[in-house]
Amino acid sequence: MAKVKRGFDSAALALRWVLLSTALLALAGTSSANAQVVTFEDFESYANDAALVAAWPDIVSAPVQTLETVAPINGAQSMRVAYDVSDGTFSDAVQFTFPADQDFTLFTTLRIFYHVEPGSSVEDIVLELLDSADVVLGSKVAPGGTGVSDARFESSIFLGFLKPGQDLQQVRKLRLIIRDKGDMTGTGAVVFDDLSVSSGTYSTCRPCHGEFDDNPYVSLTDGQVWPKGLHDAHTNVMLSGDCTTCHLVSAPFPVFVDRSDGGIGLPPVSCMGCHGREEDKGHDSISPGRGAGLRQHHVGAGVAACGTCHSDGDAQVFAAAAENVPPPYYFLPDAAHPNKPADACSGVERFVSTAFGLDNDGDQLYERADSDCAVFAAPAPVVGLPGLLGAIAFLLGIGAWRLRIDSKRAGESRVE
Repeated sequence: MAKVKRGFDSAALALRWVLLSTALLALAGTSSANAQVVTFEDFESYANDAALVAAWPDIVSAPVQTLETVAPINGAQSMRVAYDVSDGTFSDAVQFTFPADQDFTLFTTLRIFYHVEPGSSVEDIVLELLDSADVVLGSKVAPGGTGVSDARFESSIFLGFLKPGQDLQQVRKLRLIIRDKGDMTGTGAVVFDDLSVSSGTYSTCRPCHGEFDDNPYVSLTDGQVWPKGLHDAHTNVMLSGDCTTCHLVSAPFPVFVDRSDGGIGLPPVSCMGCHGREEDKGHDSISPGRGAGLRQHHVGAGVAACGTCHSDGDAQVFAAAAENVPPPYYFLPDAAHPNKPADACSGVERFVSTAFGLDNDGDQLYERADSDCAVFAAPAPVVGLPGLLGAIAFLLGIGAWRLRIDSKRAGESRVE
């Protein structure tokens, strides 16, 4: 396929950039009380291949960028990139440049859909964020690269993307690279669509806790193996297959940690239904605040990033509700979800994990090891058979003594 000519309508491209920049700046400037998603590239506005190449020029080697209209991923158009990594450069790359620096500080997730055409060689797909001087702020390799057919690549741009000493206040460019995986040969084509940034999604958790749908799941915090996997244990065990507890039907992905359609009889608060409390709301500058205890747990465990943006992440500033205060999904009876947790102070939160449940108030103490759970009655002492017989004899003695007293009083009454 021949390379398309780079001529384009500069006025149309400038207008597109103005609209895009305005949308991003408006979103960044609004209150972040709710999780947000902004798609900054859906490839729908390009009139032809020339307009696409003008916005996404090749910067390494000579990939061929064309509009995919026959089999787009979402909508009516996607971007198809035909690559050849056997030409001596060993990578093909295209790049999008924003009209001005973008502040992605409050966004936590960068997301892109892609489809690999059959017959393509297995190579890496690398995504980079750069500043105006072409300094790479952060980069990420998509799991599986071109070795998977269809993928939804989500990466945390705060925890898992950023390079030490860098920030996301001056993002000017986004680069997509198809990189040779080591054999110095290979050709193929990848279709890309719907690049977006968002906040309040599970991707923020992914760098430390791993993939939610891995099966089996191996915990990155304590090394325990969950035979059922995180998704299976949550969806099919705890929630009896009630998917809308955590997902939005209109847009199943990304999965927000505090917004969903709500399961049967459950409020639409997604992960915060079990990992947050309504009593903690209203004390955070960028979110509703249900997850204050969860954030304080992470800060106390050394994950300081949670307290960098969230004002309720500091236990010295805000005291989260006590451990024994249940999350909103912890109620019984619940016929639709009979296996979900209902007691924040017992081991019912553990499910597959054998070590810990949840530290709901962030003080690094779990379940009944937390003094907040001391309101529960102490178990009765074990006295054994001798103690039981002794107690019976004592009660019989008391009874006989009372009987003699009553008899004596009755005799005195008759004499009088």
